[in-house]
Amino acid sequence: MRYDSGVVGAGTAGARRGGTLLALLGLAALVLWLAVGIAPTAEVRLNDFEGYWGAARVVLSGDTRDLYAPERKWFTNLPVVAWALAPLGRLDYEAAWRLFWGLQAACFALSFGVALVLVARHFPPLTARRALVVGAVLTSFAPVLERSLAQGQSTPLVVLLLALFHLLHREGWRRTAGALLGVACLVKIPPLVLVVGLGLRRRLEAALAATAVVAAGVAVSALAFGPELLGQYADRVIFDNLGGAQAAFNNQSLDGAFMRVLSTKSLVDWDTTARPLAVSAALLASLLGMGILLWLRGGRTLVWPAAPPRDDDPGRGSLELELALGAALMLLFLPVIWIHYYLLLAVPLAVLPAWWSARRIPIRWATAILLVLGLWLASGSEVRGNHYYGRHRDEWSFRLRQNAQPLGAVLIVLGLSAPLAEIARRERGRHGASEERR
Repeated sequence: MRYDSGVVGAGTAGARRGGTLLALLGLAALVLWLAVGIAPTAEVRLNDFEGYWGAARVVLSGDTRDLYAPERKWFTNLPVVAWALAPLGRLDYEAAWRLFWGLQAACFALSFGVALVLVARHFPPLTARRALVVGAVLTSFAPVLERSLAQGQSTPLVVLLLALFHLLHREGWRRTAGALLGVACLVKIPPLVLVVGLGLRRRLEAALAATAVVAAGVAVSALAFGPELLGQYADRVIFDNLGGAQAAFNNQSLDGAFMRVLSTKSLVDWDTTARPLAVSAALLASLLGMGILLWLRGGRTLVWPAAPPRDDDPGRGSLELELALGAALMLLFLPVIWIHYYLLLAVPLAVLPAWWSARRIPIRWATAILLVLGLWLASGSEVRGNHYYGRHRDEWSFRLRQNAQPLGAVLIVLGLSAPLAEIARRERGRHGASEERR
C-alpha cells in the first residue's frame, strides 16, 4: 500500500504542533499552579530556609566563626555556598523567603521546559502523547515539590541543574555539562553518585569537569574561610552521618527505612545514633543484593567499556537510562536522604519513556508494573506535622508505612534492570560481530 508523502508529512507536522501546543499549555498551567496554588508562608520560620538565610547573614557580618554554630544546625552546605547566598541576607526574612520561593518555583517550571526540549531534540517528534507523558510524570511529583517549596529548600534548583546537564551533555557540551553537575554537587551531596557513574561509563570529560568544580568549591571554602570551618562542615555533614543513623520520618534513605523497622528510635529525633546490628546487616545485604543484580544484568558489560558511549546510537545510547538508574540509587544508599530529594527523580523519569520508545526496547508487564508502582510510591504523599509522627512513633505498622519512598526507589531500580540487560545484550552482540569481522 502506498502513502502520499505529503499527507504523512502533514500528519507528522500536525502531531509536532499539537505536542508543542500541549507542552506550552502544560507549562503555563504549572506556572499558574505554583503562583496561585501554593502561597509562600513567609511568616513561618522553617528549618531549611532559616539555615540558608542565617548563614547568609553570618557571611555578611564578616565573622564566620559561628557559621556552623548549634543554632544553625540546619545549614549543611560548604562555606562557599553561604557566600553565594549572601544577597539573600541583605533582605529581611520575609522578603528573602518570598524571593527564594519564587526562584525555586521558577526552577521547577524551567525543568519542565528543559525536559520537553530534550524530547523534542533527541527523540523527535514532540507529539501530544509524549508531551502528556512528560507532564504526567512531573505532575506526579507535586507532593514532593510542595514540601520542598514549603520548607524553603533548594532542591528545585538542583533539579534544573541536572536537567541542563542532561541536555548539554546530549548536545555535545560535555565539559560545560559536567561543570553544571559539579555545581549541583556543591548544593546537594547525592548527585556525587552520578559523577561516579559517569566515570565508570568512561564519560570522563563530564566526570572530570564535575570533579574539578567540586574540588574548586572545597578549595575556595578552605582558603577563604579557613580549614577549621571546613573541618566543622565535615564533622556535621559527613562524619556524623557516616558514623550513625536516624529513624526520623523524613529521612527516606534505605538506612532510615531499616532504622524505622528494625529499631525503636523516635520518628521525630534527628540526632544520629549507632546502627543496631540488624540494621547494618540489612543495609549490607541490600547493597550486595542490588549490586550483584545490576552487575549480572548488565554491569559487567557496561562498566568501563572499550570506548566512551555514543548517546546518539539508535540501539545502544544509554545516557537516559544511566541517569534514571543513578538517581534512584543515590536516593537509596546515602545515610540521609530527605523527602524532597526524591524530586531529583522527576526529569530522568519524565524523559525515560521517550528514550525507551526510541531504542525499541520491549517492555513486559512485570517491568511496567514495577516502574509505575515505583513512581507512585517514590513521588511522595502528604506530609503532616511532626506531632503527628510523634504520636504514632511506637506503632510498628505505622513506622513500616513511612518507608514508601525508598520502597519506590527499589522498585524503580528493579524495573530499570530490564532495559539495562537489553542494552548490555546489544553491546555484547556488537562486540561479537566485531570479533567475527576480524
